[in-house]
Amino acid sequence: MDTPNSSGDLLEQSATFGAMTEGTAMDWKIIAAHNQQLAADVATRVIDHLKLLEGDHGGFAVDRLEHSLQTATRAYRANKSDEYVVCALLHDIGDTLGSYNHPDIAVAILKPFVSEEHLWMVEKHGIFQGYNFFHYLGLDRNMRDQFQGHPAYDLTVEFCQEFDQTAFDPKYDSMPLSDFVPAVEALLAEPKNSIYLKDDGRMPGGDL
Repeated sequence: MDTPNSSGDLLEQSATFGAMTEGTAMDWKIIAAHNQQLAADVATRVIDHLKLLEGDHGGFAVDRLEHSLQTATRAYRANKSDEYVVCALLHDIGDTLGSYNHPDIAVAILKPFVSEEHLWMVEKHGIFQGYNFFHYLGLDRNMRDQFQGHPAYDLTVEFCQEFDQTAFDPKYDSMPLSDFVPAVEALLAEPKNSIYLKDDGRMPGGDL
């Protein structure tokens, strides 16, 4: 049986304020409990959104979901870390929402969970990928050169040239999305970087 103010009890309540300046400690304890429950299922929501890329080819020979799966599969088969593989899987998840800045969508999702190097790799992959086609669009294919000397420069070149730009092959035997779900769930289970982390590394609501 739930005790007063236990997580189960709090999940049956709602805050009562109409403006944040009117909130009480109990209000925010209730909200933290709800947020804890919501955050626990973030991986499912991310995977569900990734599935929205299916069927959208954008003029390519494969749809955007297959491109994502193929990129992740190639990274996995090259023995990259689980974190790297999840970054590869999610790098284009923003295609449907951020038509002019799609890497930023993936960065926003991954930022609490991955290293600075992998986050930078995802953030800059659009520019680094331009090496392969910007010159056909009247843009500077060497735009990536502005970042020479950055600690993650070579990592990002590798990601784009070895895994991303090669992942449009309709004949490639990509792994199914279900094979990557455990790694996504594990990575998104524990944030490493968030303004909401307490001094002991726990999220508010974790002690309810």
